[in-house]
This record gives sequence, C-alpha cells and structure tokens, in this order.
Amino acid sequence: MKAESFAPPRRPRVGIALVTMEQRKHKRYDLSAVVKFGWELPNGAHLQGTGITRDVSAAGLFVMTDDPPPRGTVVDFEVDLDTSRLDSGLSVRAKGEVKRVEITGLTGPVGGFAVSSRRMKLSKARTTL
Repeated sequence: MKAESFAPPRRPRVGIALVTMEQRKHKRYDLSAVVKFGWELPNGAHLQGTGITRDVSAAGLFVMTDDPPPRGTVVDFEVDLDTSRLDSGLSVRAKGEVKRVEITGLTGPVGGFAVSSRRMKLSKARTTL
C-alpha cells in the first residue's frame, strides 16, 4: 500500500477584492475654464464662489476650488468658455447637486466638488467692459 499524504483542506480566502469599474454614463473631457457658482444656506443666506473646471461631461463637471459647497447642496453655476474669436465667447449655465467633495490637502492636489446636472444651457457669454 502506498502511503497517502494528508493535507488539510484549504480555507477560503477572506478579504476584499478591489475592482475598479467605471460607473459613469457620460464621457468626461478635460477642460480648464472659469466657473462661478452659488448656493443658499438653510437660513436663507446666499453664498458664492469661483473655481476652475477640471473636467466636464454631458451630465456635470468637477470644479477645483478651496471652498466647496457641502455634499447634497443644490448650486447654480456658470462656466465661461473663452474662444479664440473676438466677441464669440460662450457660457454654460445650469443648476445641479453636489455629489462629491474633495478637500485640498497640504501637499496634495487642489480639492473641489463634483456637480451633477440634468440640463445645461449654452448661451452667448455676457460681456463686461
């Protein structure tokens, strides 16, 4: 008779598998443009801020700023799209909800917020002289 080797049964591995899956429905485009945004506090006070877009899509954008509105806040925003042609600037205006906030780190990248919008209006930019 052959001697059989005995090996204890393998235990299943316990852990978390990290799977990165893109969940966005719309393609994002890198864009650096000035953004003006504003929101209302529960007490009725209006706050405003400015930032620079990091990227945009058909459903929203990411705004780099040091003072983002809180997650869940409804913001009005306007993105100024400067063009190379004289007097041909465009702006995108919309209202959306802040979906994510990233805080600026001491040595890391500038933070900001992601805003989701169902509708955006494209119009000729306002000119101020």
